[in-house]
Amino acid sequence: MLKTKRAFFILIAILVILDIAAAFWYVAGRLNNDDNDNPFSVEADSLAVPDSTIVGETAPDKFEITEKSAYFVSVNPVSASKPGTYWTSTKRYKGRIPVSVNGSNAIDELLKEIEHRAFGFGTGSVNTCATAFLKSPKFNTNSPVDFKSVAKEPHVNEVYGNVSTIKIYPTFTSDYLLVMAIDKQDYDGYTRTQRMSFVIYNRKKHQVLEKDNIFNKSLEPKILALINSHIDELNLGGTLNLRHAASLPPEITLGRKGILFVFDSGSIADIDKGIIDVFLPYSRLKPYLTTEFNAIVNANNGFWDYDPIKFDD
Repeated sequence: MLKTKRAFFILIAILVILDIAAAFWYVAGRLNNDDNDNPFSVEADSLAVPDSTIVGETAPDKFEITEKSAYFVSVNPVSASKPGTYWTSTKRYKGRIPVSVNGSNAIDELLKEIEHRAFGFGTGSVNTCATAFLKSPKFNTNSPVDFKSVAKEPHVNEVYGNVSTIKIYPTFTSDYLLVMAIDKQDYDGYTRTQRMSFVIYNRKKHQVLEKDNIFNKSLEPKILALINSHIDELNLGGTLNLRHAASLPPEITLGRKGILFVFDSGSIADIDKGIIDVFLPYSRLKPYLTTEFNAIVNANNGFWDYDPIKFDD
């Protein structure tokens, strides 16, 4: 009987030790996962974000890829003295456009914003906008030029050639967010220009997020001060020679760890440096974000980065 009691107490002691060890490793694992998966540590009083689906339940987004090109050549040579030189124009469009987001195809708000940023107008169909973009050439002249459409890229003396391209594709997604990029590039025979735009979409509430949904507007001067402070850091020992920004840039994009402030060519550096991205982590921006967006960042997981699309890939 004594031996049986002793064995019983030894068994209870072993189970208690195992429970303590299991609890320790569970807590340690949670801390490590939170540090790895979330830019902010989740706080006990963090705001619950209302959404259209149950938290933690998300469906994969679906996309449709379309690629179209159009080619044009002037009817007459540039001048009588240059009989082999014609105006030429190549216009290309490629889009990886969402057809459903988080299991819903009710994404009209997202599509209209993509259309507006890519083409400057909205019709209810990205493909309709793309067709209108491809319909006419862009020549390097203010004078009317008679032109004809040709089946393939013209192989003539293209010193007066013009190439215009628009690419639309996802760059980043997570449980709560989808970021769509619009990449517009032009070549006028002399210089190349690039303009990037981004549409940030709340996948759960099916809402396009503007800057006012992300930043506390009254605190934007402090965000600008953070950007300029980081520019000073980048200039130390660097070769970019960036200038201070006078205001927040018109475009931002999101990543899993922070926000990229996207400055157009020539705005804070020499124009030949191209687009300049200034990155600030969420941990530094947290005091200046809206309550709603802070809550999204706190609860966000399921990150995925998309590669940019290429023509004819």
